Amino acid sequence: MKIRFSYRKIDKNEKKQLKELVARGEESLEPLLSNYDPEAVVLDGAIEKHAKRQLYRARLKLHLPHKTLAAVEESDSAASCLNGVFAELRRQLERYKHLSRNDHLWKRPRRRAQLRSLLKESTTTDEQEMRRSFMNLVRPHLEELYHFIRRELAYHQALEDLSPADAGPDEILDSTLVRAYERFPQRPEHLELLPWLTSLALEVIGEEMEAHRVRERRVATEEREPETPMDVTDGIDTEIYEFYQPDEVIRLEDVIPNPESPIPEEAEALLERNLLVQEVLALLPRRWRQALVLVDVHEMQETEVAGILGCSQDELAEMRRCAERFMREWLAQRLGPDEIEDTTTEELLGSPLREPLPDELEAEILEKFMPMEAE
Repeated sequence: MKIRFSYRKIDKNEKKQLKELVARGEESLEPLLSNYDPEAVVLDGAIEKHAKRQLYRARLKLHLPHKTLAAVEESDSAASCLNGVFAELRRQLERYKHLSRNDHLWKRPRRRAQLRSLLKESTTTDEQEMRRSFMNLVRPHLEELYHFIRRELAYHQALEDLSPADAGPDEILDSTLVRAYERFPQRPEHLELLPWLTSLALEVIGEEMEAHRVRERRVATEEREPETPMDVTDGIDTEIYEFYQPDEVIRLEDVIPNPESPIPEEAEALLERNLLVQEVLALLPRRWRQALVLVDVHEMQETEVAGILGCSQDELAEMRRCAERFMREWLAQRLGPDEIEDTTTEELLGSPLREPLPDELEAEILEKFMPMEAE
C-alpha cells in the first residue's frame, strides 16, 4: 500500500507522537487489504489543527481498484481524532468487502435461524397447540402477504430507501410472522387478519428503512468512482451499486403482470405502460402509494386500510385522490393524454402479479411453527 500523510499546523513534538498513531492505524488496515495488489492501493491522509481553537480534523482517502473510500473525523484530542478516522475507514472497508463478496446472501440463513430460535424456547403442549392454531389461521394469507412485501421492497429499492444488501422478502415475512405470533393476543378487533399482518409487515419494513438510513449516514463521506452512464432503458429500479450484482434483485418489472395481448405491438405498449405505472407509484409519497395500492390493487376495504395507515377514512380518500391525480398527470406527460383519458384507475394499475410463495420458504415457516407436522 502506498501511503501519503501530511501534518498541518502541528508542532514537532506532537507530530512525533501522531506519527506513531498513524503507523498503528495503517497496520490495522493491512489485514483487510491482503487480497489487493499493494501497488494498486493508495492511502492519502492528513491531520490539521485549528488555528484558534483546540480542535483537530483528520481526513483519510483510500483508493482501491474501482472504489474510493473516505472518512473525516473531528475532535479536541489529536489521538481520538486519528483513532476515530481509522476506525471509520476500517468499517467502510469491511462493508465494501462484504458487499463485493455477497456475504449477505450466505448470512441470511443465520438471521432466519435467529428468528427460528425465538419460537423454540417454549415446547409445552399448550405452546405447540397455540403455534399450530396460529399457523392454521395465517397460512391462507402467506402468499398474498409475500406478494405485498415483494412489491413494497421493489418500490423502496427503486428509490434507494433500501438496498439488495438489506433484508429480503423472506426475512421480512419471517420477522412479520414472529411479530404477529408474539402480538396475536393484542390484535386489534377492528382489523381482519390479512390487514393486520400487512400493517406489521409495513412496520418491519419501516424499521429496515431506518436501519438503512443510519448505515448510509455513517458512510456519507464515502466517495465513489464515476460510474459508466447507464442505459436509459434500465429505468429507476436498476440503479443499485456499481460493483454489486446479487443473485436476486427485486425489480419493478417483477411486480407487474405480463401483457396478454396476442398482438406483439400491443403487448409491448402495454408492458411499457405497466412499467411506467410502477415507476410513478414508486415516486409517490409512501402513504399515498400505500393507500392507492392497498385499496385499488390488493382490494382491501377502506376501513381496513385506514386502520393500517393510522388515518381517518376522509384522510385516506384524500390521499388516494392526490395519488391518482399525480399518477395521471405524470403518465400523461410520458404517454400522452389520449392514452389515459378514458382509462380507469383500476385499469391503469392492472391486476397484481401473484408471485408464488417459494416452497422451501413455506416449509421453513411451517417447521418453525409446527415442527411435528413438518417432520
